[in-house]
Order: sequence, then structure tokens, then C-alpha cells
Amino acid sequence: MTKKNIVRIIMLVLLAAGIACVGYGVTGTKIYKNAAALMGSDEKTAMTYIQDPSSLTELGTVEKIGAEKMKAFLTSLGEDSAKVEAAVSERQAYEAAVENTKDRAKFLEYAQSVDETVTEDNLNDLIKDHARSDPMKEAMAMEELGLDEEAFKAVAGNEVLLGMYRDGLPSLLENKHMANAVPVQFLGIVLIVAALAYFLIQAMDIRPRAKTKAVNPKTAKVTGFLLNYALFIILGLILVIVSIIRIDFLSMSNILNILQNASTKGILALGCAGLIVLAGTDLSIGRVLGISAAVTASLVQSTTYASRMFPTMVKPLGMFGLLIPLAASIAVAVVFSMINGFGVAKLHLHAFIVTLGTQLIAYGANCLYIESQPSGTAQALSTFDPMFLNVAAGAFYIGSIRVPLVVIYFIIASAIVWVIWNKTKLGKNMFAVGGNTEAAAVSGVNVAKTIMLVYLMAGILYGIASFLEAARITAVGASTGLNYETDAISAVVVGGVSFSGGVGTIQGVVIGAVIMQAIVYALQFLGVNPYIQYIIRGLIIILAVSIDVRKYIVKK
Repeated sequence: MTKKNIVRIIMLVLLAAGIACVGYGVTGTKIYKNAAALMGSDEKTAMTYIQDPSSLTELGTVEKIGAEKMKAFLTSLGEDSAKVEAAVSERQAYEAAVENTKDRAKFLEYAQSVDETVTEDNLNDLIKDHARSDPMKEAMAMEELGLDEEAFKAVAGNEVLLGMYRDGLPSLLENKHMANAVPVQFLGIVLIVAALAYFLIQAMDIRPRAKTKAVNPKTAKVTGFLLNYALFIILGLILVIVSIIRIDFLSMSNILNILQNASTKGILALGCAGLIVLAGTDLSIGRVLGISAAVTASLVQSTTYASRMFPTMVKPLGMFGLLIPLAASIAVAVVFSMINGFGVAKLHLHAFIVTLGTQLIAYGANCLYIESQPSGTAQALSTFDPMFLNVAAGAFYIGSIRVPLVVIYFIIASAIVWVIWNKTKLGKNMFAVGGNTEAAAVSGVNVAKTIMLVYLMAGILYGIASFLEAARITAVGASTGLNYETDAISAVVVGGVSFSGGVGTIQGVVIGAVIMQAIVYALQFLGVNPYIQYIIRGLIIILAVSIDVRKYIVKK
């Protein structure tokens, strides 16, 4: 037996041991969870009961828990079954007696059998009278306990069931299965991860064999189609499934909401797409949007708002005056994009590094800008002029259908960028530089100028998106723009723009932006946990890039 086979056997043993440990842990934690379920409490409260038995006076009744469940649980703790049966039966009788004797008429009847002078009017006085006879003292005690005479004699002073709980529940702390469940479970996870990591690395050592079999043209065509549109097919199926689960998902109002939410992210994606065609990226998108939106918000605050950023602005900007905050937003975004472009084109920095730096710079600048308010607070910039909200976040009606203006702005921006990409020299040069920088330079393309112009276009689109986003969210703070870069990059990659450079279409970016927003909306529509939504979106990005890399390998 070779050394490699011995190691493989050891790893298989570790994998089996890990699975066994996880199983042990799961069954151990079930003891604790079952105890909590039986007591009718959450798990935290259950552990309080276990560690502090004196708190068991608050435990639920037999009627609430169920006699059979209570008997099974107490027996599982090692109590004698006959003793359990008797104790639970007595407890049931006690609880039934309590319910029966809560009827005041029944108690009055019993009291009159003890003392004929008792009436409805003097019942309370007689109970409270310390000079009453011994029979009445006993009657008062029974009323306090909620028992009739027979039940009082049967259960008075009974501590059996409570004593069993006091002896039984703490024994869970001595139960090694439960006590060791969590650490053993995590040990199992570690063993499984170690074994799987080994087998994954070993799988990388498999060398591909030379292909000698002729490829069927029809098969190649079908395979190519599935490879090119695999992600669209998968995400489309997800939306179909959601539509089946919730028929009202694809209502006109929901579709328009998806388009509205996708529009600003889509405009960001249009700018980012050009950078990815250049085989770059942009991590600063979200924070650049944050500072640009903050500048916009400070200029469009209502002149009647006492805490506005600029108190000297006492007249509304008006329709044409809104071009000033729009231009200011674009200018701010362009400054950061030019820094990114210069770093890539002239300093030959990797786009990842330079955009990571500008991301932090933009965030710091945004925080400083918001904190510079005359009020001296870092509250979000809000209370915008109605004219701004109508222009940037308004809508028009087609019959009874409300169509958001931002969707129209997205369509216009997409059309303009499509023309630039497909009908201008800049677009051709962009694809040439992204496909092969050295070849483009040899062909006479000014690489640095092309990169700067693409970054300039991205900055303009970021500024427009920031202007519109400020109106959509109606309040701009330090956290505005957080993770927007992931939404933009996701839309671009899902839309088929290759990280390898030189490949991409505007229609793909538009479809990618809409589909990604539809997926997010669908998850929210189904009530999926927000943290799980992040996981799903991350998996979609990994899947998209994986398919892109696979297409690149096939082409090579």
C-alpha cells in the first residue's frame, strides 16, 4: 500500500469520525431543546430552570404541557416510572380542583354547609374575621388554595412533583451527552473540513487527458448556448418558482417596483461595466455615491427647513436650478473617478488597489461633510424641496398605471451608453484595450486616454445615479451607498460582462440589473432572512464569475 493511499484512508476515517461527532452533538443538544419545549419556554429560560430549580414554581401546568409528555420527560431523567405516574396524577387532580373551586357559588355552598349563617353579603367579612371558628379557618385556607374539602385533604402539603423537578432537571447538567454536545459537534465540523479540504486539493492534481474525439457541431452549439446563458436560465427559473409560490409576485405594481429599485443601481452598473470591460473593477462606487448624494441633498433641502445645511439659501432652486445640484453631484463623482483612472492609466496601479483607496477617502469625506452642518450634528440630510422630489423621484400615469420617472432616466442612460459602446471610436478602443492592451497600443490606440475617458464616463453616470438615489431614499447619511458596489458589480457580471476584459453588452447589463433586483425583491417578498439574502447574493456572484471563467477557458 502506497503512502498516498494510507493518507487517503486516514482522511476517510477522519471524515467518518467528523460525521459521527456531528451526529452525537445534534442528538445531545436535542435533550436540552426537548426540555425547553416540554417546559413551554424558550431555551434560555429552560437553562435558567435547570441551573436554578427554585424558579420552577413558574413552570407550566400539566394541562399545558400534557400528562404523557411530562411523564415521558421525567422518566427520561431517571425517575421511577411508578413514582412519576402517581405524582403527575396527583398534580392533574390538583389542577382540576383549582379550576372547579374558582366558582364562587360552589365555595359559598360549601361555606354554608359549614356555617348556616353565611350569606353572599357577609361571606367576605366572615373570611376576613379573625374570630371565626376552626371550620371557617379551614374554609379560608381552602379558598386560598382553590380546593374543595376532599382535594384539600388529598393534596395539602404535597411537594412530590416539585421535588422531582428539583432533583431531576439539575441532573441534566451532569448529563455528559448534553454537556459535551456542542464542543463535540464543532470538533466534528473541524474534522469534516480537514478531510474535505484534503480531497479537494487532491482533486486538483488530476491531469486532463487529451481529447481525441471529434465534437458534434450540434452538441457544441447547444453546449455553447447553455454556457452563455446558464446564469440567466438559473435565475429565470428561480423567479418562475417564486411566481408559482406567490402568484401575485408578478403583478404590475411589483414589476414597476422592481424596475424603480433597479434603475439607480442599473445606472451605476452602466458606469462600472466599462471599467470591467477594461479588465478592471471599482470598489469605490458605493462611497462615491454616498458623498455625491450628500452634496446633492445639501443643495436641495427645503428653504423652510430650519436645520438645513446652507441657511443662506432662502429661495428654492426651481426647475432649471436643479441642474446645479445635478452638476455638483457629477463633478464630485468625476473627481474620484479621475483619481481612479489616473492611478490605473498612468501609475499602472491595479484597479482593485486604487479604488479601495478612494473608497476609504470618499467615506471619510462624506462623514466630514455631513458633520459640518451648522447644527453641529451628524444627522442625515433630509427634508428635500418638493420640486426636486417630483423631478428626480416622481412619476407619470398611463391610465391607472404609475410609471416612475427614474425608469425612464435609466432607459435613456442605457440608450446613450449603448451608442457610445457600439457606434463610437471610444467604444471600439475600449473593447480593444480590454481584450489585449499591448495589441491595442501597437494598433495605434492611445491606451491611457481611452482608460481615462472610460473612467470619466463612469464618473458622470455615478453622479447621475447619486442625484436620483438621494431623491429615492429621501435622506442621506454617512451609511448611504454601503455595499452599492456589490450590487453594481453583480449586475454587470450577471449581465455577461467578462472580468477577463473585452467582452460585454449594454443589453446584458440592463437585464442583469433587473434580474438581480428581481431576485432581491423576490427574497424579500417571500420573507427570507436578510442575512440569508446576503449569502444568496454572494453565491450568485461566485456562480456568475465561475461561468465567465469557464467560458474564457473554453474559448482558449
